[in-house]
Amino acid sequence: MSKIIPVIMSGGAGSRLWPLSRQAEPKQLLPLVTEKTMVQETVARFSGDIFFDPVFICNRLHTDSIEAQMAEIGCDVDALIVEPIGRNTAPCAVVAACHAAQKENSLVLLVPADHHVKNPEAFQSAIKKAASFAQDGYLVTFGIEPDAPETGYGYIAQGEPLGEGVYKVASFKEKPDVNTAHNYLDAGGYSWNAGIFLFSPDSFLSEVGSYAPEILTNAQLAFHNALRKDRIIELDKVAFKNCPSESIDYAVMEHTKKAAIVPCDIGWNDIGSYTSLLAARVENESDSAGNCTRGSVIVEGSQGCFVDTDGLPVSLVGVSDVAVIVKGGEILIVNLNESQSVKKVVKTLKELGANERL
Repeated sequence: MSKIIPVIMSGGAGSRLWPLSRQAEPKQLLPLVTEKTMVQETVARFSGDIFFDPVFICNRLHTDSIEAQMAEIGCDVDALIVEPIGRNTAPCAVVAACHAAQKENSLVLLVPADHHVKNPEAFQSAIKKAASFAQDGYLVTFGIEPDAPETGYGYIAQGEPLGEGVYKVASFKEKPDVNTAHNYLDAGGYSWNAGIFLFSPDSFLSEVGSYAPEILTNAQLAFHNALRKDRIIELDKVAFKNCPSESIDYAVMEHTKKAAIVPCDIGWNDIGSYTSLLAARVENESDSAGNCTRGSVIVEGSQGCFVDTDGLPVSLVGVSDVAVIVKGGEILIVNLNESQSVKKVVKTLKELGANERL
């Protein structure tokens, strides 16, 4: 079997987790669920003989932190590829494929740095199942078996079977309303779209050339004209800026005839909001009323609350489903039912030019 290069996408800012997640120290560099940081948790899933050392695609601000965190856990790094500007996941994937193409008979496993997986053994099993299909030219995505009518994720409809537990992709679905999400669960054969992909470099680059040639041309140029020093690869700014900012799904996966899906139950959580962070922590850190707290906190007569403070003491009395975050002099209080809207605060701060608060 081909060996797999884990390519860790670590460029996000985590704006829905402000002020815990900031530009200088985004959520993937923080120990949000366990004592390890999110990025340390991520690379730990890819140990074993089938994997090469990981590659990171990240912001220049974070290369030192990533190297230090990898050194903490004894993980060797193959390369740190620096994006001069964010351009979504399709250009990122082309760059990953270009780098992997330098290693004969390799596959790319493209994964976000900020997801939590409770069952990494099941994830590795799904990867091994998918690998032979990726070797045969399929672009494989990993679908998360839904346990609720979630409206915050896109869905993937599975088509005809290719093998045991592997299917062609029938279609990609945008984030649904509640009724549509219920219909997906009732019908069966739908998975949450986790944004995780496994493919051979040649097959992926060929499909990008067919469906998104402008992305292919500019991302390849950005990689080939990159500045290289030791393990750091700084993509060419002009060429990378010329890449259309598109997701892998939109640019390639929704069009290709080679899309395949492996549905899996791996205890996945994208830690995309304070609601999902509470869900990830509640198993180990909650009290009898479902409150999760870190720092100096007093909770009386409250249920389902999330409190994280880096110093200032916080007391809650008689409230439910509220998050209180104190970090670096910033205080956020949000109803957990509105946790997706935290990014609106970040948007306002940007409009005000308050970059020091981001």
